[in-house]
Amino acid sequence: MERKKYLWEKMTAFPISCKIYYNCEMDGALIISDLRATVEDKLILNGVDMHVRAGEIHAVMGPNGSGKSTLAYALMGHPSYRISSQKSLIKIGKKNIVSLSSEERAKEGLFLAFQSPIAIPGVHVMNLLRVAYQEIHEQGSSLVTKSSGVHNPVFGKLSTNGEVDLLAFRKTVKEYAQMLRIDDAFLSRGIHDGFSGGEKKKMEMLQALVLAPKYAIFDEIDTGLDVDALRVVASGIDRLVKNGTGVIIITHYQRILKYLRPDRVHILVNGKIVKTGKASLAKEIESHGYKHYTT
Repeated sequence: MERKKYLWEKMTAFPISCKIYYNCEMDGALIISDLRATVEDKLILNGVDMHVRAGEIHAVMGPNGSGKSTLAYALMGHPSYRISSQKSLIKIGKKNIVSLSSEERAKEGLFLAFQSPIAIPGVHVMNLLRVAYQEIHEQGSSLVTKSSGVHNPVFGKLSTNGEVDLLAFRKTVKEYAQMLRIDDAFLSRGIHDGFSGGEKKKMEMLQALVLAPKYAIFDEIDTGLDVDALRVVASGIDRLVKNGTGVIIITHYQRILKYLRPDRVHILVNGKIVKTGKASLAKEIESHGYKHYTT
């Protein structure tokens, strides 16, 4: 405690952003600092800064081609999206995960729901969830420590050898599936195999709820959803946030934000966040568009 007080006093001459950064580190927040990323040697992200705490919702909005999906893939470590600056940081608390693979980032608590998830015939939903859960929450993983702040009913069901209690796990998955209005029959089918667009989005939401990440990124999860499915997915995100997960929602529109109240809304244009505001900023975009930020 005395050391924390000393460090804070030493920072009194620093800019307020440094103090926020320090607090976010101590809180275990997702810290994105000066993120620059290229795709096929073309610079797409040009210095993105964002701090997301546990249990917060941040919406990232912007016109087509502004770098929103690139942000999602760069955060998750897609190999085609190269971090182009040594100054770029992606941290969960004090740990910099920039150099980690996608699998390692998942184990540190990061999750990405894809905009257009692909089908994997033969890989059943229930089996995929069980194996993924066991890999991410294996003994010794930072996700199962008491300090993670994320709650999942399966956490207390691991046996002494690290294997998941299958009955308890299946019960939890089915409870979440019922909440998302996913028929049990889908759980024994190949992941996304023959699913409609709305069913795929619900299945991405189910994965997030079951895996209980520290931070979840939803890349345009509202695209192609009818009103009923949109409400269901929004309720899933709300449950995730109440369980302690920090959420980044990438979207073009305010539709899903009518059912969720974001703590922050960020406008991304040409690879940079040009404005950050409260939930009312999304309503402003709906009324006036992005013209003010692109001219």
